Amino acid sequence: MKPHPRIRKTIKWGGAAVTVLLVAVWIGSGWCSPGWVSKGRAVALDRGRVCLIRLEGLAVPDGAMWSVQPADMPHWYLWFDSFKQYEIGPRIPLWCPVLLALLATTTAWRLDTLARRRARRGVNLCPKCGYDRAGIAGDAKCPECGALPVAGKTSSHGSGAPS
Repeated sequence: MKPHPRIRKTIKWGGAAVTVLLVAVWIGSGWCSPGWVSKGRAVALDRGRVCLIRLEGLAVPDGAMWSVQPADMPHWYLWFDSFKQYEIGPRIPLWCPVLLALLATTTAWRLDTLARRRARRGVNLCPKCGYDRAGIAGDAKCPECGALPVAGKTSSHGSGAPS
């Protein structure tokens, strides 16, 4: 079942917006570190990573937290690590969600481009491998992969029925 063009368009443009937003957050996290503390747990952005923190033995008030990095040395951490001492939890680099969003967006754009190109060509293609079925009987298997044609579709140059 092919996705509806509106869904594909939403994924395509929504994914592009999310990717741009994540890149901006990734870059901005080198200069400032927003976060939230609640019931001994915290989530913070810090120098290119998301920090999931469980605070043990520290008296930290609940609510928003904010810190600004020194302007002369913004830098980003690019790999996974974990906290030491009183803060326990993983630090996940922001390039991971950026990469996932970029991958999904790129895939949606590519599939949409292929669908538009196939629609423009007006050629009967194999649904499995994309082989051009022009000149092949409508009920014949694909010579490339052996897939059966989609019901209700016939090739433009031969239907297999005598004229």
